[in-house]
Amino acid sequence: MKTNWVCPPCKGSKKVDTSVSEVLAPGTRTNNSVDSASSPNPPFTAQTTDSEILLNLTSEIKLLRGDVGDLKSHINYVSEHLTKCYSRLDEYDTRIKSLEKREEEIISLNNTIINLREQLNAHAQTTLKNELEISGINEIKNENPLHIVRVIAHKIGVPIDDQDLDYVTRVGPRRQQSKETTESSPRKIIVRFVRRHKREDFLKAAKTRRSINSTDLDIPGATRNVYINERLTPGNRQLFRETKHSAKEHGYKFCWCKNGAILIRKQEGNPSIHIRSAEDLERYLGPNIAASP
Repeated sequence: MKTNWVCPPCKGSKKVDTSVSEVLAPGTRTNNSVDSASSPNPPFTAQTTDSEILLNLTSEIKLLRGDVGDLKSHINYVSEHLTKCYSRLDEYDTRIKSLEKREEEIISLNNTIINLREQLNAHAQTTLKNELEISGINEIKNENPLHIVRVIAHKIGVPIDDQDLDYVTRVGPRRQQSKETTESSPRKIIVRFVRRHKREDFLKAAKTRRSINSTDLDIPGATRNVYINERLTPGNRQLFRETKHSAKEHGYKFCWCKNGAILIRKQEGNPSIHIRSAEDLERYLGPNIAASP
């Protein structure tokens, strides 16, 4: 005959309630019993057998294995995407490093180009050291530029001979003429001296006679002021023009050119500043006031 099940504490106290410890007959239910069919994991009761416990544990393990399998699938999916992301990050990192290297190379090449341009400009300016340019002389048909230079030399008090001059000519594209003179600004006359000291004498004397005009030289046409200056390269001419404009805006009293060098001075007694490039112009004078917001 099957003995009644008694919990260990009750066994120790020897106080057993037979109404509670009675074994239910197979197939019978109580009001407090749980239908195993309605719950996938019914709680263990006093009547639960070992085989039922094993079945429940087996079911739970199978469910857990399924969950673990799903979790592994998700982990593998995430891992694959992370691997792709890392691969793309490595690729982007390589591209960024390549672009940074190219940027450094471009900067280096730009600096090299700037240096070469400055060297070429300096060399070109050196080749003009014996030349002067005369502007404001009306251009007429069948003119003789050499004769014009001789007249100017006589006017400023610096006699010159043919052996003092290498050549004298107009430069730039020929303007369209109206009648015998041009209405627009005439082309400049370039004078190349054989010796530099003769050029310096001619230029120095011309600076002391700033009031010369075309009428003084008996040049037909409209009266124009005549200017005699050093001949500059196109780059230096543009820089000189910008320097004069900026120096005036910033209160610099003096701006001049000497032997191809562009110089400025704030006022009498101040040291002169050599302007070699647009960067120098902005460094010493600051941004253009007219262009500032």
